[in-house]
Amino acid sequence: MNEPLIKSIRKAYHSDLMILAVEDHMLFNKEIKHALPQHKLVFARTLEDAKAQYDEHMPDMVFLDIDLPDGNGFELLDYIRAREPEAYVVILTGSKLDEDIATSQQKGASAYLIKPFTKARIEQAVAEYLDIREKGMKSLIAQTEQNRREATEFKPDTQ
Repeated sequence: MNEPLIKSIRKAYHSDLMILAVEDHMLFNKEIKHALPQHKLVFARTLEDAKAQYDEHMPDMVFLDIDLPDGNGFELLDYIRAREPEAYVVILTGSKLDEDIATSQQKGASAYLIKPFTKARIEQAVAEYLDIREKGMKSLIAQTEQNRREATEFKPDTQ
């Protein structure tokens, strides 16, 4: 595999993520901002604002509270998945209910964090996302190299 290309991609993809944090409590927003100073953060406090921010910024990943003043975070999860089926959405909630955990899994959430959270746990969620994205990029590079090899090996019959 092309190691210099992978290193270049790794560097590009490990900096300046666009992250949408959907959380109505300012304290938790401040904690997220403190945990991720190297990334671009966009905040939304309501379901409707979150939809607008998502469409405008198309974030790399989303931290999503379930309980919002104007609706349920699961509605936003459906909204996001309809637009981007592979979106990386981390539920960030105070709910320990088995029903909420099961619903988040059924709807395709990538992770489920229970408040209060630590800086380390937020950083870990981002690191997990970056690892998944890097593996996806390596797979694409490998497939592209394989296609290139097959194309150069192909010799059309000119007779």
